[in-house]
Amino acid sequence: MKRFLLFLMALAMMMALAACGGSDDTATPDDDTSQTETNENNTENNTEPNTEPVAGVDLDALKAQMISAAGITDYIDVSADNLTNVYGIDAAQVVNAAIFNATRETAFLAEVVMVQAVDEAAAADVAAKLEARLGAIAEQAASYDAESLALAESCDVVVSGVYVGMFFTEHYDAMVADFQAAVG
Repeated sequence: MKRFLLFLMALAMMMALAACGGSDDTATPDDDTSQTETNENNTENNTEPNTEPVAGVDLDALKAQMISAAGITDYIDVSADNLTNVYGIDAAQVVNAAIFNATRETAFLAEVVMVQAVDEAAAADVAAKLEARLGAIAEQAASYDAESLALAESCDVVVSGVYVGMFFTEHYDAMVADFQAAVG
């Protein structure tokens, strides 16, 4: 019963965060001047813009594999649309993302976030935002949840090229190994 109530409270909190999130007026899909300026600068400097096709890892399939391998049955899929509201990540920096939260026997939900960024600079920014999220969990847990504090302090954000992963879960080691094997 406690797990169910914790699950409901976490779901309500996620919905509240999504509802309260402000819009990012600095960049919209219709007004992508930064990419245009970058391409113009590359043309002026006689350098070719990076036109390699983006080879992608199926992050949703990887997420499903991780959930199955860990035996997680009580989880919530989180839409990539919530990256901005929950993590402060600019959607324009993201090619693909897979996110889920799972119940734990503690006050904090497990959080798994895997992102394919548009480039390595964006990946570095995404990693910084996810590091900040881990820091916020640790700061909140410090006063009342020693187990979550220890977990937050032992988890790191993993970066491999344009792929970034945050694995705040007891299954950290296995999930990081799966992530690194998938993204190379």
